[in-house]
Amino acid sequence: MKKNQLSIRLHGEQVGILEQTLTGKMIFTYDTTANQVISIGMPIREEPYSETQTEAYFAGLLPESETVKKIIGKQFGISHNNNFALLKAIGYDCAGAISCHTLNEPIEAQDSFPLNGRVITEAELYKHIKELPQKPLFINIDGLRLSLAGAQDKAAVCLIDNQIALAENGCPTTHILKPSSSHFEGIAENEYFCLRLAKRFGLPVPDIQLRQISDITFLLIERYDRRIKNLRVERIHQEDFCQALGMLSSKKYQNEGGPGFKDCFELLKKTAQPALDRNLLTSALVFNYLICNMDAHGKNFSLLHKTQSNIRLTPFYDMICTRAYQKLTSKMAMKIGSRYDADNLFPRHWEQLCDEIYYRYIAMKDIIKNGAEFMLKIAHEEKETLITTRHHHPIIDTIIKIIEKNSKRILDRFKK
Repeated sequence: MKKNQLSIRLHGEQVGILEQTLTGKMIFTYDTTANQVISIGMPIREEPYSETQTEAYFAGLLPESETVKKIIGKQFGISHNNNFALLKAIGYDCAGAISCHTLNEPIEAQDSFPLNGRVITEAELYKHIKELPQKPLFINIDGLRLSLAGAQDKAAVCLIDNQIALAENGCPTTHILKPSSSHFEGIAENEYFCLRLAKRFGLPVPDIQLRQISDITFLLIERYDRRIKNLRVERIHQEDFCQALGMLSSKKYQNEGGPGFKDCFELLKKTAQPALDRNLLTSALVFNYLICNMDAHGKNFSLLHKTQSNIRLTPFYDMICTRAYQKLTSKMAMKIGSRYDADNLFPRHWEQLCDEIYYRYIAMKDIIKNGAEFMLKIAHEEKETLITTRHHHPIIDTIIKIIEKNSKRILDRFKK
C-alpha cells in the first residue's frame, strides 16, 4: 500500500518525513542527515515522534477555525478533519521556516528569496477582504498555498514599495493582514491601540499599520518570522508555546489542559537568554492583565529560532482588550496563582504565581505598581496621538475606562 508522506523542509532543506498512519493521524521522523530541529520539544532522534506530539506540532500550523477548515477542504476536495491533507494543500508557506512538499518536488535549499509579488489595486484588495469569510487566507487567488494559525479572519501578503501584493514565484509573505470584524466592533483599532501601548510599556512588538479602504479598516502587521534585506526575503523559524510543549491547539487554554504560566516559564529555560526572556514574559503577563486581555493563551506566545542555538522569545502579538466586548469571558486564559477571575485578583495571588515560576515577588510587585501608574498616563497620550492621526475609534474610550478601573483597583489593593 502506498504511504501518505510529505517532505518537511526547514529553510528549504528536507529535515524529515511526515506520514499519515492508517488511523488517519500523523507521525514525524527526522532524516538521518537532519541537523536542524523543527521544535524545541522535538529534538533530533532516530525513532518517529508519536501521533500526539506530531499532531500537536503540525496541526498547530493550520487555522483553528472549523469553518475555515471546511471551506479549505471544500476548495481542495478533502476532508476538513484531515490535517495531513490540509497541510499538503496549503502548507507551502507556514509560520516560521517550515514548508510541506510532496516527495517528488525538487529540494531547493535557499536562505532567501527575491521579494516578488503581484501588486493589487485597492478595488481588488477590497474585494478580497470582503470575500475572506468565503475564501480564508485568500485561497484560490493566484494559486496561493499558505497557512496561518489562529482563529481570526486573516491573510498573508507581501508589502512592495508600501503597496500590498500577493506573493509570487515562491516568495514568502512578509505581512499579516487582519481586517475589522462585524462581530467585534473596532477590533482592528483595539489591537492597534493595545500594541502601541505595549511598545510604550517596553515590550517588543511587530511593526503595525492601521489602514482603511472605503468602509474596511484593517491591520497590516510586519511578520517577525521574516527578514527583508536587499529586496530579498528570509524565513526565520518560529513555533508557538503549544507546539513547543507538545500541546494540541484545541487545548490552548489552561483550564482545558493547556499551558499555564509555570509551563511557559519552564520553557524559557531552553532559550539563549533565559533571564531576559523571563523578565519580558513577566512584563507581558502584567501588561495583558492591565489591559484586560483575557485571551492570552498558549498559542499567543512564541519562540523564534534565530539560529539553531539562538532561540529567543518572539515579539508579542494578539494583544487586545477583550473586556471591551461584553459577550467575551472575564476568565483569564492562564490563572494567576489560584485565580482565573481577573476581578478578584489580590496581591496574595501574584505571590502564589511568583512561587510557581520562581520569580522574586518584590520585583513582580514593582512591575505591577509601576506598570499600573504608567498605563494611566500613556493611555490618554496614545489616544491623543490617534485623534491627531485620525485613527481614533469609540472603542478606545471604552478601553481607557477599563484600563483606568483595573489599574486603580490593583494600585488600591497593593496599598492595603
